[in-house]
Amino acid sequence: MNPLNQPLRAWQIHGARLQGAAILAAAGLAAIALQLAPGISGLYASLLVIAVLLAGGIYARQGSKGAQHAASSYTRPEMLLATAIESTPNGLCIFDADLRVVISNSHFATMYGLTPMQTRPGTSLLAVLDSRAAASCRPPDAAEYVADCLRSVGSGETFDSTDELRNGNIIAVSRRPMLDGGLIEVHRDITDARLAEVRAEAVRQELIEKQYAIDQAVIVAVTDLTGSITYANDNFCRISGYSRSELLGRNHRILNSGAHSKEFFRDMYRCIAGGEVWRGELCNKSKSGMLYWVDTIITPQLGVHGKPIAYMAIRIDITARKHAEAQISYAATHDALTGLANRAALLERMSDALAHMQQHGGALTALMLDLDGFKSVNDTLGHAAGDTLLKELADRFESSLGDTDLIARLGGDEFAVIRTDMADQREDAIELAVRLLELAAKPFHLDGQDVCIGTSIGIALAPANGTDAGELLKKADLALYRVKSEGRNSFSFFDEDLSEKAISRLQLVNDMRAALSRNEFELHYQPLFDTATSRPCGMEALVRWRHPVAGLLYPDRFIGIAEETGLMEPLGQWILQRACADAVSWPQDIKVAVNLSAAQFRAGTLFDVILCVLVETGLPPERLELEITESLLLQDKDSNVLIIQQLKNIGIAIALDDFGTGYASLSYLLLFPFDKIKIDKSFTQGLLSRADCRAVVASILTLARGLEIAVTAEGVETNSQFELLRAQGVDYVQGYLFGRPCRLAELDFAALELIARADEAA
Repeated sequence: MNPLNQPLRAWQIHGARLQGAAILAAAGLAAIALQLAPGISGLYASLLVIAVLLAGGIYARQGSKGAQHAASSYTRPEMLLATAIESTPNGLCIFDADLRVVISNSHFATMYGLTPMQTRPGTSLLAVLDSRAAASCRPPDAAEYVADCLRSVGSGETFDSTDELRNGNIIAVSRRPMLDGGLIEVHRDITDARLAEVRAEAVRQELIEKQYAIDQAVIVAVTDLTGSITYANDNFCRISGYSRSELLGRNHRILNSGAHSKEFFRDMYRCIAGGEVWRGELCNKSKSGMLYWVDTIITPQLGVHGKPIAYMAIRIDITARKHAEAQISYAATHDALTGLANRAALLERMSDALAHMQQHGGALTALMLDLDGFKSVNDTLGHAAGDTLLKELADRFESSLGDTDLIARLGGDEFAVIRTDMADQREDAIELAVRLLELAAKPFHLDGQDVCIGTSIGIALAPANGTDAGELLKKADLALYRVKSEGRNSFSFFDEDLSEKAISRLQLVNDMRAALSRNEFELHYQPLFDTATSRPCGMEALVRWRHPVAGLLYPDRFIGIAEETGLMEPLGQWILQRACADAVSWPQDIKVAVNLSAAQFRAGTLFDVILCVLVETGLPPERLELEITESLLLQDKDSNVLIIQQLKNIGIAIALDDFGTGYASLSYLLLFPFDKIKIDKSFTQGLLSRADCRAVVASILTLARGLEIAVTAEGVETNSQFELLRAQGVDYVQGYLFGRPCRLAELDFAALELIARADEAA
């Protein structure tokens, strides 16, 4: 049987009971069809209305003639009605006033998994719901659902609901009462529509989130061809400080910081006006006047003719990066303490100026400055005070210079100044040097006291002395060292006749840096004798430098250089290690005396270093004697007293070297726990010819006896000196009379014993 015929036949049979209500039911069906049949064309919907109305008339007519006649004839309107009901894309079911099925289509049955028998005319709504329950498509409360339907029939109210089936499908139900009783239900599967809504909402939310992310991450602006802003996102408003209303319609020039030239913008506009993308870094100015940097891409928006109609600018804030780059660049070219240019910046500036000079003429003056007396400030007042002095002096120098001058700190207490703008180069250099000397000579107020220093200045002139930056600085340095060697606190010009001594000294500075690693240093030992026994009691370790070119150099040639170059501490540690290792093989009653430098005390690790050396070499502490000079007593007294006391506590003897030649107060003899005082050789050598020397020696001996401190006399060269010193009560003697300094391999303890026995025999 034609599937269209089955519901139609059933409706015909059941329709005999509709009688006068059939036309109204058909009219209601037509109205519902128009309202709730999306997807049906207007023409098709109109045909459906006509068909339903015709069918209503037919069934009203047939209802009066009896069911048998109605079931036996199918007119064209009836066929149209059946086709219309079956063709609607939604599930359709009509119930009478008793809520029994009048007619339904196959979509309704398929939607809920029902068979034709379960939806045949005459089936109660409750039975249909029970059948739906088998397919898990039944409302949670069927009785309540039926009651709602009855209320709708009685009240004439419409009712819409949404059911979610077990398979996930979502069904929208529209229930419309008919005027004389009964219901028309349209069941519409809105699963795809609902999913589309969910997807659309997800897409919308994603777009919102992306837009938010873009607004937070990038700055977006659109301008017309004249540069007027037509769009600005939130981030643009935030970074510029302008509100959107303040930006729109304004020209982009309101952000111009003045950091870029007209040529820069001309090149940019030429690029984008030609339809090309431009990228670069821009410095803009916000409403508050603050500058900010943006990495910018400007893309032309092209019209139908391929010409720009607008420009879109996408920017990223790179202000933090630019600030970091500026800080790195500043650190690479400036001294951290004073803020002055450093050596790298000086050389670059000099090279540029010299290149310009060679092309266009002119001159350049280079001045090298080295502070006089700065080391004593560090030693006596500490490095913090020294740093304060350097910063204040840098300010004095910089404020006295012209805009085209450059001053740099090269390190430590060394500065350099270059000048290019001068009428008379030599006279101008003299005037500048004198001014710098005066500025350095003014007192500095440090730690509650006025401190004075000086400065030595070497000057080199370009082009007279060369046109290479490094060479000019080297020649200014040579002139500086000549000032140092001739009395300091003055200035000198470089000339080709610069003394060989200054050049040699500079070469020694360079050679000294490699001397330790090349094992060029060696120790020589000079004996000390006990005046009471005339026997050797110790050896003083004296360092020598066996220079590969200059030969054997004595300390007066290189100790000062070692202190200036920072090599005194490692050199002092090497001397200590070597001397203790050598002394282990000597007779047990022979001590070794080693000189200590201020640099070793300043390092703060002296006690630990000495302890490690004694452990490594196996030398007993009682066989080690350490000598310090009077100048050390003026530096960091509390710390040095503590170190000396620690050394004495483990059995090491402490001697004050060259006593009487320095500036130490006699009170330091009470403060520092010395075991021995060494009389400087200058007093020993004047002992026989000068009364003042004899008086000094007598005073030292009287003082030492009162403090119970032993005394050693240095520089004893004659028997007369020795006898006089022994008669006055000197405990130990040292000098050429008893032995010259010699290398370890040349030490002859047996020969020294012979000297002692010869003295006893005499």
